[in-house]
Amino acid sequence: MNTETTRTQIMQHAQRLVQERGYNGFSYRDLATLIGIKTSSIHYYFPQKEDLLLAIVQQYHARWLAAIQAIDTGLSADVKLRAYVDMHRQAFCNTERICLAAALAADLASLPADIRKMLQGFYGANEDWLAQVLEQGVREGSLDMPGDVRIAARSMFAALQGSLATARLFNDSERMNDLLQAALSRQ
Repeated sequence: MNTETTRTQIMQHAQRLVQERGYNGFSYRDLATLIGIKTSSIHYYFPQKEDLLLAIVQQYHARWLAAIQAIDTGLSADVKLRAYVDMHRQAFCNTERICLAAALAADLASLPADIRKMLQGFYGANEDWLAQVLEQGVREGSLDMPGDVRIAARSMFAALQGSLATARLFNDSERMNDLLQAALSRQ
């Protein structure tokens, strides 16, 4: 097995385990068993679990931001919002996973400070993007957001993260539609 493939597999399995079980819900032994390697091989790439976590959070953040930025800027705000929610639905519904950042936020007390800062950056980037979309929606009349759009964006992202958790809890991806319906029914 080549080294890049091993490193990639370690990161992919670790991300999935965090999303399913939380940061404290898996060990290097669990990863080694999944991949079919020795735990010492994992330590070669990631000497400490925090090193592995840092790598997967950085990669996740970069991929997620690229996906958000790939939403066509020429679309109306309501269509952008639908695309954003659908992106979450496709990534998480009908899986045992939730957003990596949400899973880690639940383990906040046991996370290193640099990971906490990265999670704040992830939440902030999503909230900033949502605020821009909500502002656009108010300007063009496709969305009606009473009050401060920054607060609405924070509330919407928190509701989206919560809807992912409840969709998983009830095994019902339609719960994602509740959020979208609530946002779009204000029109």
